[in-house]
Amino acid sequence: MKQYFEIVDITAREVVNLAFEPTVEVEVTLDDETVGRASVPTGMLHAKEASVAVDNVNIEISEALLAMNALDQPSIDKVLLELDGAEGSRLGANALLAVSLACAKAAALSSGLALYNYVGGVNAKMIPNVVKAENTTALTDYPTLTDFVTACGRLRREGKKLVLSAGQGETEDPVLADLAVAMNAEGVVTASSAVCNELVRIEEELFDVPEYPEE
Repeated sequence: MKQYFEIVDITAREVVNLAFEPTVEVEVTLDDETVGRASVPTGMLHAKEASVAVDNVNIEISEALLAMNALDQPSIDKVLLELDGAEGSRLGANALLAVSLACAKAAALSSGLALYNYVGGVNAKMIPNVVKAENTTALTDYPTLTDFVTACGRLRREGKKLVLSAGQGETEDPVLADLAVAMNAEGVVTASSAVCNELVRIEEELFDVPEYPEE
């Protein structure tokens, strides 16, 4: 298997979330022409306005990450945090997370893996319940994918149940479904049909749910 997928282009644009509020979408293109796309909820800690975050991705972040190996997520996320220098408050946590997730999606596609397997490995097999809960671990609380995965691992080691949410201002990006399965979360809190539908598709992939013939 190829061990290096070079990042050759990073492009951001302003899109809207499910409530038609402006947010950030990023596309990361690799040297095999694979494209990973991610958009982030609007309720990011230390978030910049969408238009400012888009400019930061297209200029400063893009320049820093070009030619890096998309398979090296920890290094990508380390560069993002070092470049920002303020846990997302300078360039925008929305800019950092959108880039981080888009890189992971591109790397998963190039590796021929589902995102939940790419992030969680072969043990990512548990389908979470779509539950109503207040105490959730929100994706928007963390500026990079690595930080989010690390936090989930810490909570798991502390013996706590994982109930995940995308955070306030969800988009149509169903990435929460993959991350919940990757982390073997017990539950997800979401207002997005895209997340629910993606969980159905993942369950079919994992457990080969049969299609019953019509009576």
